[in-house]
Formats: sequence, structure tokens, C-alpha cells
Amino acid sequence: MKRTFFRVIPAMVLVAMPIVFSQPVLAAETVDSLCKTKAEHIQKQLRIAKEYGNEHRVRGLEKSLEGVRQHCSNERVIEDAEEDVSESMEEVRERQAELAEAQQEGDMDDIRKRSEKLEEAVMELKEHQNELESLQNKQ
Repeated sequence: MKRTFFRVIPAMVLVAMPIVFSQPVLAAETVDSLCKTKAEHIQKQLRIAKEYGNEHRVRGLEKSLEGVRQHCSNERVIEDAEEDVSESMEEVRERQAELAEAQQEGDMDDIRKRSEKLEEAVMELKEHQNELESLQNKQ
């Protein structure tokens, strides 16, 4: 009985090894496509930061890349993009209120400045909306 046990166990281990070692490969193949794109974008920025010797940025990007690798999902990327759109919409509303206030006061220089800031906020909102739409289409 003892001899059979010692012969069967090594055979079972050899049979199970391909199954055990193939799991990381399967996991790597099922990485969410948006996360892969996000990681590639961070890696590109990382290469540029290294070229310019920006060590502080390199550390931040490496930390960001590690976070993407550990915690990213397509849903999370889209949620982040939706949050960016929401924040941008709030910024536009604030800039509109500031412009309205400047118009009530009648200060032309202030109106011009507030209009420019509103235009910038609207452009940023459009960028975030386009990014969100692009992400949703890639899903």
C-alpha cells in the first residue's frame, strides 16, 4: 500500500501541474481591455518621465501603474470617466454662476476673464465626455 501511495502522488502532481501553472496565463488573457489600454498609456508616460529624468513623476507613475495592475476593471475605468464628466459639469455650473455675477456687476474686464474660464471649463467637459463615449464604445 505504501509503495502505491508514493507512486500515485507524484503522478497526480505531474498531471495537475499544467492546470495549476496555466491559470496565470488565463488570467493575463482575460485582463480587461480598458485596463490594458490605461496601463499602456501610463507606461508611455513613464518612459517619457524617465527620459527627462523626472524622478518624482516616475515614482508617481509607477505607483499608478501598480494600482492599475492590481485593482483595475473595465467598470472601474468607466466609473472614473463618469466621475470626471460629473466634476467637469459642476465646474461649468460654477463658472456660469461666476460669469452671471460679473455680468450683473458690469465689470467688462471681469466678464472677459470669467468668459474665458467658462470656455476652458466647457472644453474640458467636452474632452471628458468624448473620453467617456470612447471608453463605452470600446467595451
